[in-house]
Amino acid sequence: MDDADLEKLSIKPGSLNPKFNRNTTEYNVTVASDVGKLTISCLTSDSNASYQIVGGDGGRTVDLAEGKTTTIKIDVSAEDGTSKLYIIHAKRLSATDASLSGIKIADGCLVPDFDPDTLNYSCLLPYTASALKVTPTAPDKKNAVKVNGQDPGSEVNLNVGDTAVEIEVTSADGSNKQTYTVNATKKWLGRAVQFADCKDAMKYECPITTSPFYKPCSIKGSEPKHVFSEPIINELTRTSKVDPLDGTPLENEWKVPEGGIEKELSGATVCCLYSYTGCEEKMKYSALGAHIKMCDKRPKIDADPENTDTCKECSRKLYKEEMEWHKSNMCTSKHTSRELKHAIKSHDWEKKLQGSEQSGSVDQLMSKAKELIKKYRSALPKKGQSSRFDEGGSPLDLLHTAAVNLACAIKQKPKQADLHFTLGLVLEETYHAQDMYGLKKDDDDLDDSMAILSLGLSTKSKDSSKEDDIQAICQQRGAGANAPLARQLQAIDEEFKHLLNSGQSQKSDYVQELYLFKSKQATQGGKTSQAASDESNPLGQACLKFMDSLSLEQNSVMYNIHVGRLLLLQDKVEDALTRLQHAVGLKPFLPIARFYLGLALVQQKSGPGARTKEAMTYLNDGVQYLLELTSKQAETVEDSCPCDLHSEDLWRSSSGQLLKGCIELGKLLKITPTSGFLTAADVFHSAAILAGQNLCTLPSRGDTYQSMEWVLLDVHAILLEMLMEKDAGNAPWIAQRCQRLSSLVSCSTIPQSQQVLKLQEQTCQKGVIAQPCNSQALCHLGNSQLAMHENDPTSDLGKKALLDAMLSFRASMENEGKPSIGGDLPAQITEQGWWQEKKKKEEAAATSKTAADKGKGVAPKAAPARGAAAGRGTPTSRGTTRGAPATARGGAAKAAPATRGGAARGRGTTSGASKGAPARGRGGGTTTKPPAGAKSGQPSKTAPAKAVTTPSPEPSKEAAAKPASTKTTPVPANAPLNRMSYLPRLGLARALAKETEDTKESRMLYDDVITMAPKVSLWIYINTDLIFLFLFLHAACFCRRLGLQLGICLGEGRGAGERTVKVNIFAVHSFSRITR
Repeated sequence: MDDADLEKLSIKPGSLNPKFNRNTTEYNVTVASDVGKLTISCLTSDSNASYQIVGGDGGRTVDLAEGKTTTIKIDVSAEDGTSKLYIIHAKRLSATDASLSGIKIADGCLVPDFDPDTLNYSCLLPYTASALKVTPTAPDKKNAVKVNGQDPGSEVNLNVGDTAVEIEVTSADGSNKQTYTVNATKKWLGRAVQFADCKDAMKYECPITTSPFYKPCSIKGSEPKHVFSEPIINELTRTSKVDPLDGTPLENEWKVPEGGIEKELSGATVCCLYSYTGCEEKMKYSALGAHIKMCDKRPKIDADPENTDTCKECSRKLYKEEMEWHKSNMCTSKHTSRELKHAIKSHDWEKKLQGSEQSGSVDQLMSKAKELIKKYRSALPKKGQSSRFDEGGSPLDLLHTAAVNLACAIKQKPKQADLHFTLGLVLEETYHAQDMYGLKKDDDDLDDSMAILSLGLSTKSKDSSKEDDIQAICQQRGAGANAPLARQLQAIDEEFKHLLNSGQSQKSDYVQELYLFKSKQATQGGKTSQAASDESNPLGQACLKFMDSLSLEQNSVMYNIHVGRLLLLQDKVEDALTRLQHAVGLKPFLPIARFYLGLALVQQKSGPGARTKEAMTYLNDGVQYLLELTSKQAETVEDSCPCDLHSEDLWRSSSGQLLKGCIELGKLLKITPTSGFLTAADVFHSAAILAGQNLCTLPSRGDTYQSMEWVLLDVHAILLEMLMEKDAGNAPWIAQRCQRLSSLVSCSTIPQSQQVLKLQEQTCQKGVIAQPCNSQALCHLGNSQLAMHENDPTSDLGKKALLDAMLSFRASMENEGKPSIGGDLPAQITEQGWWQEKKKKEEAAATSKTAADKGKGVAPKAAPARGAAAGRGTPTSRGTTRGAPATARGGAAKAAPATRGGAARGRGTTSGASKGAPARGRGGGTTTKPPAGAKSGQPSKTAPAKAVTTPSPEPSKEAAAKPASTKTTPVPANAPLNRMSYLPRLGLARALAKETEDTKESRMLYDDVITMAPKVSLWIYINTDLIFLFLFLHAACFCRRLGLQLGICLGEGRGAGERTVKVNIFAVHSFSRITR
């Protein structure tokens, strides 16, 4: 009697959404554009009930307006007057509508969720995917739909990185079209890939990771085109908006996606990753992921070991071929004198943790700590996210509370090993949270702002206090804040001598400690080693707790491994070796124990020695395991982490020790290639790509970040050496590798040290040897030499570097407008000490070889210089080099257009092209003209610069009197010409300002810089007020004439007695706006 429900409700044409249910009162329906009426059929549950259709003329048929939604109401009334309202929203499509009602993909998920008004989507796919099926749904059957030009539901072949899937929808009447785009991205494989054609390796190599491009993009305006992997260039330009390769400031909309390169790369032929295990198949790069997933030669890292035997003494299974190694060093029955001599004691920092009393039993406290650890993992910020948290809810607060709970549990049960071990993990994680994520406690900021000199107050200062003291000493000694490392050490040494001479022995001892502390930071891994040895640092505290847990349970494999790896960080190799041998003796097949044992063997002062093969085997097993884990992570879309703490995850790729082990393995394989092992090249390239991936994901640029940069520097240097040994005639690739390594040093966050600067200078020297007339390579060399001088300007080495830098800059300027390939080594280079020493060594080697040949009765042959290997275009003493430089397309050579302008980078190693107008090359006091038939340079995008009129620097009289005898390299008829750039002029002006008081040439060079690059920010280093005054007034007048705005910012220079002037020039519409 009171039943007002409908028993049936249907429409024609179409169907209700959701499906009819008497308790559901609201529905939707979409019909095609040619449907003008909707017929509704109803049946009430109670035969005595009635209904009325509201929305039409009262009948069962309702008219629908095209392109609009019509609301149809069905009012049901029961016999007793009870009513119920059903609503249908009927949308009639417009014939001009070109929308979709849905998009389905066979793998992955759309981001964001589908909406007809949202046109752009993305989806992340596993690396193993080679094709993607996309099925769009159109609401009107008359809509024409195409997926990348094909019918809906067809598979789209995927590129290695990004693949744009375009879904074109045409309206029913054909008048409108609309395109939906799904950007499908495959995960980045962190492994080396070998191309079937070595030319492809050079063509598609990322300048930073030395691996194939991933989502390649180029820098707008670069010539030749500078292409990078997109995540890498995003990271390198995160805080510095300049081109990493040449220091050129980036334009607006500077990033250009290179879809063409992506497609070519995906179609290139590559070898299987497991060619070292016997797989000989080759396939397209885009299909590599699908192949390796099914490859029968793929190592089975988690399978039960085969070819094993049992040790009769300890009854443990191990590989047959390792029986002798096991008996000699690891058998737990034979080697029993490995007891850890460590006494557990309560430390001050531990007592402080225990002072915050936490109630509960040991089990309850442990359970609370584990819950806090889980919360910590989810609270960690992603890269680019804000690191501000609610009070008590930051990741460091959660770790601290967990540490308090564990310390209180230890107070109750001091002999329970797992409590000490878990506290050690939490303390180490505190170090990683601060280092990798840049997290700080609130009181740390206050401490930093109120830091004071603590000389004599404490001989056990924290690292931050030591840094504050060092900066105070540098300020007091005139070095200035953020001085080069060599200058800081010099200032500390001066303070030490002063205190020693004045009888303040206690303070001098502390200053000496500061000197040792700072000097160790110049070494690779020095900061981490200090942290692991410092009891006031969470990492050092973690080491103590690991030692406590091991002393309580000495046969625990994991305790031995953790103690061993931290002892390696502290450079206590022999102690670490004992612990790690015991771990492998307990579990001979455990990959992580084997890896760290191999690392300990190669880190011995005398090297692995007779145990080289053993070390190689352990390292190879470990690196192979790491790479297989990397492959598995790329085979799934989810970013799963096996552990809540980084300190617990021993296989995380951001571990500097793991990547260091990769490099050590590569070095051993380079000397002794071994069948069945990874190749040295694969190991090096894999280490580089893993380091590059970590740079892109680490939120903070701390010690871990710098350890990744060190890996990249080491790999680049080794690969350059291998290339020069294997393919000495490939001058273009050698020069390219040299430029990339030099630029990598420039844009890294590693502190300037003698080791780094020497690496950069030697790399630039190799680049000049490969292409002696390349103006850019010569400028790179000059900048590296100038950086060597600025690092230690008062030493003989520093003064010599300054003179060499000026010669290199002059050589760079002299070769502008001339062919960059072939030709003679510039006279300015043959004057430099490093080249002369090289020649002497070559002559001595030739003399020694001649004497040996005479002793054997063999007629001596003319010995070519080693630095001039055939085909490398390197000048030597006589003859002609057999170079085969790549020729440019086209007949006549083109004149060099003006280079792109760019800010001189911190270390002064960049070079590039100015975007000013073409200017004539200068050399030997005359204007260099392009060869007959050459085309003029491209017009500048900026206001045309004046032709530079600075007199060309003249070579020294000594050089004129004694011209170098060098080998002439043939110059191809269509060789590319060196472009004119402001960078060597800027470098020479800086060098001259340091070397002489005569400012005439410096002023003219600065004038050239302003003329050639009017739209860039320049850091100009000067040491006289006269030059500053001239530069400011001259630039102001120049800008007033051209309608430019000039901004001057004063600061402190990098060298002794320098002042820094930041000149920021940019166009404005007003002729009168000149800033003060």
